[in-house]
Amino acid sequence: MNETQINWTDVTWNPVSGCSKVSAGCKYCYAENLAENKRGTLAFPRGFELTIRPHKLDEPRRLKRPSLVFVNSMSDLFWEEIPDDYRDRVIDAMRAAPQHRYQVLTKRPENARRYFERRSVPECMWMGTTIEHALTVGRADILRDIDAKVRFISAEPLIGQLDGINLSGIHWLIGGGESGCHLANADICQRRGMVRRGDRRAGEPGWVVRKDREGWARHLRDACAGAGTAFWWKQWGGVRPESGGRLVDGVTHDGMPSFPGAMPPGHQVRVIAPKGADKLRLPLHAAPRTMAAE
Repeated sequence: MNETQINWTDVTWNPVSGCSKVSAGCKYCYAENLAENKRGTLAFPRGFELTIRPHKLDEPRRLKRPSLVFVNSMSDLFWEEIPDDYRDRVIDAMRAAPQHRYQVLTKRPENARRYFERRSVPECMWMGTTIEHALTVGRADILRDIDAKVRFISAEPLIGQLDGINLSGIHWLIGGGESGCHLANADICQRRGMVRRGDRRAGEPGWVVRKDREGWARHLRDACAGAGTAFWWKQWGGVRPESGGRLVDGVTHDGMPSFPGAMPPGHQVRVIAPKGADKLRLPLHAAPRTMAAE
């Protein structure tokens, strides 16, 4: 397991790596870039091709502090190429260390729904799907069919306003603009970014939130408030995740599911902070109205 700069989790756990593109949010996949750049190394001998890593299955049991664990940051647990018998072993490893909360995120919720028709979702596992633009909002309907204690949506990279999104039965939503070196290209940034290069002569910072796209974040914030869904705004994006900051109308949104049993026992929210700053913050910041456990 590895500590991570992803600000809504504690550690990443990759019992599998490799994936394939399935929708527009995959176009500039950070995981693919990382794995292919290290193709032939001990870490990624096959680049971003499917790589099963059974030696990692015991890692959650060895992690002493109850933690938020992002499962397969370098893959998608419900990718068709991963065999169900190995998927069973990953789920069983979660059940063997239930003090953690496992954040499983997929762009293939239909595969997750099929899988969980034959076995139950562990109490310690959160089930999420990525919704990056209006063409994929239907994934939320599929997610609602999965009987997970916590269901969540990742609206990152957000590349369009999510009109028509239904947050009924969704406990948590993460939003964020795209980040990566590809946004240094002005044409790509114009098409996909929520930020633009700042005008230094006008006294602007290096990256500025686009006025015509601020509403995408506000729309999600307000939809979450109306549905009682906890809202976490991760970033505006840019060449680095932190380039554009993460304030929405001057406010940091760190909402997490806060009903009984949702979080790991005694968990403290981890904040990615400058060197020398405290990395833990108390308490949890709940949404304006918190949903009861279903």
